[in-house]
Amino acid sequence: MNTSAINALRPEFDSYQNNEIQSTTIKLWNRMCRAYSPRYQHIKRALAEHLVEYFNRHLTTDHLPIGRLILPVSDDTLKTYLLHYDAIEQSRSGCSGFLSGHNLAESDFEAPIRQQYDDEPTGVNILFGIQGMGNGHLTRSRLIAKALADRGARVQYLVSGRQKSELYDMEVFGDYLHRDGFTFIAKNGRINFFQTLMHNRFFGFIRDVWTLNVKDYDLIISDFEPVTAWAGYLGNKAVIGFGHQYSFDYDVPMLRRFSIPGLAVKLFAPASETIGLHWVSFKHQPILPPVIDTTIRLCEDKKHLVVYLPFENQDNVASLLNRFSGYRFKIYGPRAPEVIGNTEFFQMSVNSFKESLQTSRGVICNCGFTLIAECIHIGLPVLTKPLKGQIEQLSNAYTLENRHLAEVFYCLSYENLQHFIENAQRKAANPYPDVAEAIAGWVVSDRNETVTELSEKLWNNQRDLARLSQRRGKTLSGLES
Repeated sequence: MNTSAINALRPEFDSYQNNEIQSTTIKLWNRMCRAYSPRYQHIKRALAEHLVEYFNRHLTTDHLPIGRLILPVSDDTLKTYLLHYDAIEQSRSGCSGFLSGHNLAESDFEAPIRQQYDDEPTGVNILFGIQGMGNGHLTRSRLIAKALADRGARVQYLVSGRQKSELYDMEVFGDYLHRDGFTFIAKNGRINFFQTLMHNRFFGFIRDVWTLNVKDYDLIISDFEPVTAWAGYLGNKAVIGFGHQYSFDYDVPMLRRFSIPGLAVKLFAPASETIGLHWVSFKHQPILPPVIDTTIRLCEDKKHLVVYLPFENQDNVASLLNRFSGYRFKIYGPRAPEVIGNTEFFQMSVNSFKESLQTSRGVICNCGFTLIAECIHIGLPVLTKPLKGQIEQLSNAYTLENRHLAEVFYCLSYENLQHFIENAQRKAANPYPDVAEAIAGWVVSDRNETVTELSEKLWNNQRDLARLSQRRGKTLSGLES
């Protein structure tokens, strides 16, 4: 708990030692700081800035009439809390006072006030943009949204890049906004640039940017979401861009960096401050580890492979996998659920996918970021195919091959799949720390450390977790032998 604000007030309170009202206020201050300590720094700031001034100006008699108990604080909930707290203390102590006429039991006030204040948001008003194109952005944004909610942050979410009817498991984002944004059209594992140009409504995008009200927000966070990023940029607002794409702002491997597609990645969602995410640390680069659900664990091996190739022709995928008799495949993607031979199709669901992943023997997927990070975290082998024409995925494939993190193939064929399917075995985990919690804490604390400092801390945590995992693996191997 930060006690600096408390200590700053004590001399002022001591000057009113014999005052009954001041005694009640000390109880309030100590009780609030004890009950709500690190999560509600904005409450302490409001009290520190306004409460002493109020008492110096108005506390001139032994008591205050209830009509004058109006603090010059913009937070109406704080005023309500102060009034109700006086009633609680009077009821508890049995003392007479200007609010003793309420004569209400503690329970009549305690529960609703605690519930009300537990839901009270932080002082920063945040607009959070999420790229809906692909599931990795939504996956990590769900984790950060939960971490921000646990800290009482006040956040308005906006999702673009996918039709609203195609979104799933969106409850954590509350009453989120939806815009069309930009997306790309892929067919048979390749981006179709012509259809992408025809599909995206550029004038509609410009309208969405100009009509999005960003004046009421103190901070804009963009997970590579262009509407909020450009609206914040043009509105002269602080925009934090976070995600894997922002790692390419730094000295990390990127193919065709200075090409038109490479420039498009740079301009897609501009930010005044960027937080790049990557699977590995790069020397002296302020990049964070991946944001993943760190609760995922390997469970009993049910001897199936998880397949996530949503940009491929799903009939071709099923036909090819059915040539591998004796193996089972769980395919996630846009196709309706059905069973075709030894392949079973599933539509995306957070819980279903997590269960399938934890009980699988390996994963076949495109070269996205988050799913591969989850596999590295728990120790699942990966066979991955980059989407042709997609700079990010081609760059990912390069890093995965060079760092020996996954096997890469470029053409969907029996020969390219055979070795992996027949030899896939679980391997040692390389766990990541809880980056979602770290980012949420960094945001609500007014970003009190640099991204470089945050990066160094998290990668040190990752190295500690990796060493611990290695020691645990050696211990288990010794026991088994």
